[in-house]
Amino acid sequence: MSEPSLNFHIQTHSTQFRIPTELIKKNFKAIQKLIEKQKKQLTDDIAKIKKNSKIPTAMKLEMVRKLIKSFESFQKKLKLAVAKDEELQSRLLARMEHLALLNNYCLAQERPVSSNKEDADEKEPSAAKEDNDKYLDLRNPNLITWYRDQTNLLIIDYLIKSNTRTDHNIGILLLKNLAESNPKYRKLIDFDLFESFNKVYLSIMEDHDLTLVIAWFNENRNFLKKANSNLEFEINYCKFLTLIDNGDVNEAIKFSSLNLSSYGNINNYKSSDLPNYEHNFNRLKEIGGLLVYMAINEKNKAKTENIAFSSNVLINSPRFHEYEKLLSNERWDSLSQCFIENFTKLYGISRNYPIFIYLSAGLSSLKTKSCYHNTENTIFRDASSLSVSGENIYKKDLAVLTDKKYRGPNQYYKLLNKINNCPVCSPELYRLSRNLPYAQLITSIFNNPFKLPNGNIYPFDKLLNPSEKYLSEKNTLLRMGKIKDPLTREIFLIDNCIRVYPA
Repeated sequence: MSEPSLNFHIQTHSTQFRIPTELIKKNFKAIQKLIEKQKKQLTDDIAKIKKNSKIPTAMKLEMVRKLIKSFESFQKKLKLAVAKDEELQSRLLARMEHLALLNNYCLAQERPVSSNKEDADEKEPSAAKEDNDKYLDLRNPNLITWYRDQTNLLIIDYLIKSNTRTDHNIGILLLKNLAESNPKYRKLIDFDLFESFNKVYLSIMEDHDLTLVIAWFNENRNFLKKANSNLEFEINYCKFLTLIDNGDVNEAIKFSSLNLSSYGNINNYKSSDLPNYEHNFNRLKEIGGLLVYMAINEKNKAKTENIAFSSNVLINSPRFHEYEKLLSNERWDSLSQCFIENFTKLYGISRNYPIFIYLSAGLSSLKTKSCYHNTENTIFRDASSLSVSGENIYKKDLAVLTDKKYRGPNQYYKLLNKINNCPVCSPELYRLSRNLPYAQLITSIFNNPFKLPNGNIYPFDKLLNPSEKYLSEKNTLLRMGKIKDPLTREIFLIDNCIRVYPA
């Protein structure tokens, strides 16, 4: 597809409806539980008052007052839940309206549909759908404004997710700033969900606290159980190692027998959950060795001079150092990754930033084999340093790419007294673009273009018709079903050539 269409945008934005939908489902289930709980409690309390006829009137009145207070508290909770449901529905409506605006920016003329009934019947459903698709008018100023809003949303989404600080999240600050002039931004991005995600993530990675992740697990226990989640084991394993790390060995052994031993029994796993069993079983086998490690380590601290030769050998062995890793921060990394995996699976969130996906698509359409070959650009030089205007702007590990003073449009190249118009080679985007495929661009269209396995494209006739200089060589290669690249002199099988089409 060379032109942006309405169906394309609908498909790419369908993921924006997943999170509010899942949150509405969760909120509805919470309302159901709240009503059932209140109903049961109210029925039981009324039954107690009716059954005990000997209860004094004053006590009955007090019990009735408690029932009224309980019901008032229930009403407040129910109102909050209903308000939350309405707010989530308003997000869905706002996103539908935002997407529906594209219908106003389409070209007046649609692609013609074939009048021949037989031809229409022979077409595949997808082809017929494409014919009826609407294409956008890229010159419409309102469409440009719509794209600008979408770009802002992609940037906010990236900043919120990548900045895990809860007290000073730059994505939240940008959202609040933009929402002052355009309140609909708050409806178009689920910032509150990612705020709660960041709190749990930080509690794991920085505070090494399991309180929030345990609460999140209990809140989503039913889904995680159906999804064969291994989060509960990771939480219990971290708690066990924390007890060991704090020196509570006896408490750790008790905790292990109650909360970890069941994970070693294969009968407690579903057939689809066997990879988790193997992973957990290998973890559990290390627990006994860890306790031995702790005993030797304590002995090492208490009596450094009188350690037996066998203990020295054990301490210096590679296996012994593996147990040391168990008490390192790796356990928190493993838990955080498991939490991220379950969180993204629950809400259908992509593990990749959407802005990177869009940038990758755009960059791959611009990337040519001329990119990255500008030796004047210090990014692609091997020199350890380069001075420009008395400043060293090239540092080891390409620190210049993260230095704020070189950011901004062409700021880096102004210091070099150079001009760069290629986004693929720019210091801001080259890391993202360097692993992307090259664009199959054809500047001069010729008949029957074919691409060789090395990416070069030539007219197929030129590859088959031998020149006078290489007449005998080409004939020999053609008899073997092979051809030679005129530029690189590489030889390939003809069957490996691919027919390409101009963009």
